[in-house]
Amino acid sequence: MISVFVAGACSSGSDGVASGSSRSTTVPSVTPTPSTTTTTQAPTTTPATLPPVVPPEGYELVWRDEFNEAGLNTSLWTVEHSTFGDGNNELHCYAPGNVNVSNNVLAISATDNQTTCPGNKRRDYASGMVHTRDTAAFRYAWFEVRAKVPAGQGLWPAIWLSPNNDAYGLWPRSGEIDLMELRGQNPTVARVNFHYADSNGGREQSPKDVEAEGEGFHEAFHTFALRWTETEITWFIDDVEVHSVSGWSSEVGPFPAPFDQRFFLRLNLAVGGNFPGPPDNSTSWPAVMEIDYVRVFQSFP
Repeated sequence: MISVFVAGACSSGSDGVASGSSRSTTVPSVTPTPSTTTTTQAPTTTPATLPPVVPPEGYELVWRDEFNEAGLNTSLWTVEHSTFGDGNNELHCYAPGNVNVSNNVLAISATDNQTTCPGNKRRDYASGMVHTRDTAAFRYAWFEVRAKVPAGQGLWPAIWLSPNNDAYGLWPRSGEIDLMELRGQNPTVARVNFHYADSNGGREQSPKDVEAEGEGFHEAFHTFALRWTETEITWFIDDVEVHSVSGWSSEVGPFPAPFDQRFFLRLNLAVGGNFPGPPDNSTSWPAVMEIDYVRVFQSFP
C-alpha cells in the first residue's frame, strides 16, 4: 500500500518560525527553477486504496499523503532531529520518536520529557517536525492540509512553506509562507502570514488572525489551504477565503521575488518560543497535533 500520488510535474518555464542563523547581506544570482521538484516515483494511476479527490477548478492533483500506511513514508518526509527553533527561543528537541502514523493520521506529539538532541543539546521538552525539503518542492501551487491542533499554554503548531534552496539568502530574504500557526492558549484563533525582506531590507509580513467558525481548531479537524500564483497568495480555512496579498516589493529582486522559487512543506508542533511564550502548570502532556492529509495541486497550461 502506498500513500503518495505524483503526476505531471511542470517543466521549467511555466511573527513565524525562523532560523536563528545570521542573515545574508548580498543578493545571489538566481536562475529559473521548475515549478515542481520531486524524487518520488510517479505511478501511472491513482492507487485504488486512496480516496478520490476533486481538485480545485483549473488544477490537477500532483502530490499527496493520506497517511494510510503502517508508518511514516520516509520517501516523502524527512523527520527533523535537532533543536531547530533556537532562534525563536523555542524549548524543545525535535525527536523522531515524537512522530507517529496510525489510524490514517499523522500524530506529532509534544511531551515534557527531558531529551538530548544532536550536539549534546539538552531540552526540557520533546516534540516533532516533518518536512519535504529536497523530496518535494513546488512553485505556484494549491496546498491543502486537514489538521487538528492541541490546546495549551506555550504550544505552537504550524503548517508552513520554506524555500528549498534559499536562493536569495537566509531568512527572511528568501521568504516564508504560513498556512497556519496558532498559540495553544488561544486555540480558536489561527494566524495566516507570509514573510520576506522589504525594499529596505527589513522583515515584512502580513499577518491575519482568523476566528474558527463553529468548533475550535483544537476541537475538530479543519482544512487549511493556500493558493499561490505568480501574482497573488490567497489563504482559505474550511473553503472560505480569509486573506490575500499581492504586489509585494522586496529588495532581493523584482516582483514576485522572493516568491518565484520552489518551496517545501513543514509540519511541526513547537514548544515555547517568542510567539506563544513558555508552557506553564496548566499545559497538559502529551499534546498532539494530528494531520489527516496533505495534498498539493498545480495548474498546467
